[in-house]
Amino acid sequence: MIDENLPTFYYRPSADSIKHDATIYLSQYGGDAAPAYTLRHPDPIALDSKNRYAAALYDSYNPEILFGEVLLIPEWTQPTLSQEEVRRNGGVPPPPQPILPHEFAIQLYNPDQQVVVKQHPASWNSASYWDFDMPMQTFRQPSTSALDRTQSDPTASEITPKINFKWKKDGKLSKDLICNLSSKSTNGDGSKRKHREPDIPIAYFRHLRQVTVYEPNLSRVEMEDPKGLEVVLLLSAAVIRDVYFGQMKEVFNITETPKQNGAAGRRTSSPIGVLAAAHGRVPSSQQLPFRKPIQYISPGSPPLPGNRPPLRVETSDPRPPPTDPRSQWEIDVETARLKKQVEHEDRERKRAEHAETKRVKAMVEAEQKEARRKQADIDKETDRLRREYAAEQRRMEQHTQRPTLPPRQSLPPRHSAPIYQQPYQRPPSQPQYQQPYLQASGPGGQYLQPYGLPGNPTASGSSNNGQPALKPKRSSFFGLRSHSDDNGQKIAKKQSSVF
Repeated sequence: MIDENLPTFYYRPSADSIKHDATIYLSQYGGDAAPAYTLRHPDPIALDSKNRYAAALYDSYNPEILFGEVLLIPEWTQPTLSQEEVRRNGGVPPPPQPILPHEFAIQLYNPDQQVVVKQHPASWNSASYWDFDMPMQTFRQPSTSALDRTQSDPTASEITPKINFKWKKDGKLSKDLICNLSSKSTNGDGSKRKHREPDIPIAYFRHLRQVTVYEPNLSRVEMEDPKGLEVVLLLSAAVIRDVYFGQMKEVFNITETPKQNGAAGRRTSSPIGVLAAAHGRVPSSQQLPFRKPIQYISPGSPPLPGNRPPLRVETSDPRPPPTDPRSQWEIDVETARLKKQVEHEDRERKRAEHAETKRVKAMVEAEQKEARRKQADIDKETDRLRREYAAEQRRMEQHTQRPTLPPRQSLPPRHSAPIYQQPYQRPPSQPQYQQPYLQASGPGGQYLQPYGLPGNPTASGSSNNGQPALKPKRSSFFGLRSHSDDNGQKIAKKQSSVF
């Protein structure tokens, strides 16, 4: 049971709800715990926090006061030359794995001092431990001499005596750590094999959550800077807990190997998001600048108020150059993935173009076939209509054409007397004669003769040799039939003028 009167520091989550920060509270003499320090870690999604571990100890009430910090960059395994491993990993070498460092340095400020904490692995008869040295003299001696001011600090001098401290496990199966002041040897030659004083406990790290300082034993520590020792104890305890008792990938903020889908190495997320995630950047809508509408200004017009010259866009990569093999490997893997993706997209594009060309060709052939079929139907219908109208035209010509009659034979006249024949004349388009028809006199005169027609002796109004006009002979209507001179009772047929 630890005495509650001893100063005890508790590591608790930050009151600002920042997951990667912690607040160190101090409790002494049974009182309530009050914040004393703030333990800060870099943001895990920040670009500068990848593949490294960093911690800094600030004052709890004045965040601008920095007491000390630790920066730990691990070493990495060499890439394998096995082709089987490369083939199994998708054509790229497997990712380099971090190597657990065996030491880390704590940088103190005001005065500047660097304390190196070294790890000693466990052996068959001893547990692992971490030790560090601190100088007995830290501050300069007051002097008005300018020569003394040009000399280096005692902490940087190699002749300054130092005190050794050691963090080791309280037991083989326990995670509790205890910090002891290494004992001094009583031998004249300085060897520690015999006649060694017992170690003096200085601090106790219980359950990896609280550090208790044995204040009565601090009076036996011969050094000028007890505040520096307190900062080193708190920082070393936090680093040992995180690095050597935690998950290495989480501690060093190592990005997991991205899983690939398919031969082309496609991912479920977009390439921009993957690149941002691989290098510690998460794209958000707040990071995207809003673009203003473009205003066109003529060369001779003055600039509009509020307009500024356009900013130059930096085309260089904003990411810093890789400082470790892991970052270089991530870049190589991303390059290989993008190369495969581009090749896959080229193949898909060519396949799509070939399919589209084939589809268009088939569509054009189908359209040409349909056009030929329609043209054949049109030609067929045209021939059918041509034959139908030609047959009907022949039928119409047959109905409208007059039949050809055989020529008639002229009969010899039955009487020797000449027959007066008068050719048939088509009545002119002039108005018809309106003289009344004359009634023929005589025994056989039953036909009407128009008055004033040529050949009518009555219409001539004259007589031969002054003799009175004789009675004309009666003839048939339109001269088709006429009486002969010898026999007025016989008539002869008149031949047609057309045939």
